[in-house]
Amino acid sequence: MTDKHTFVNEGRDRAADRRSPQAHRGWTGLLAHRWPTALGVAVAALTVFDLRGGTELAALTMLMSVVYLGAAALDRRRFAWVVLLAGVAVLAFVPTSSEVALSVGFLAAALVFFVVGAARGGLRKPGGLALQSVGVLAFGSIVLAALYVDPDLGGFLVAFALLGHAAWDVFHYARDKVVARSYAEWCAVVDLLAGAAVLFVLFTT
Repeated sequence: MTDKHTFVNEGRDRAADRRSPQAHRGWTGLLAHRWPTALGVAVAALTVFDLRGGTELAALTMLMSVVYLGAAALDRRRFAWVVLLAGVAVLAFVPTSSEVALSVGFLAAALVFFVVGAARGGLRKPGGLALQSVGVLAFGSIVLAALYVDPDLGGFLVAFALLGHAAWDVFHYARDKVVARSYAEWCAVVDLLAGAAVLFVLFTT
């Protein structure tokens, strides 16, 4: 009886040993394939840490739409990551407490991208420069309005813009155009989680 019990336990151990590498490879493969989602969750967590009302995310929300315009202007999908990193560097290292100044600065960058894209004939491309310009105007208007109204209302406007941009990301991810799919996936996760976090803070404080 003891020998039989030992044999069964050894069989289970061997089966577990065989499953462990497979499980490890499964998680590794998942992270390798869905790294934009994992990165988006991490960035969103850092972004909403110590969130106070939502309007402090106004400039970031503006940047998200400018990234699309920059990629469309040069017709380089992976250029979205370059614009994002440049914008994040500005957010991180420019010493200013004014979301208005940063948002207006990103709008100025959007104007430059529009001029460059138009000179390259981007307005003739369906779903490219023209659509992204409309996106910047729409999301930019909401963000700027959020900075000039009551802080609570401004927070709701920023949350609305973030969630709306998450839908924008999903649309472009499905179409697989304008920006790299990895960027659209990452941005959708950040927008969705950040927008939800803003609403949570507004409804619970």
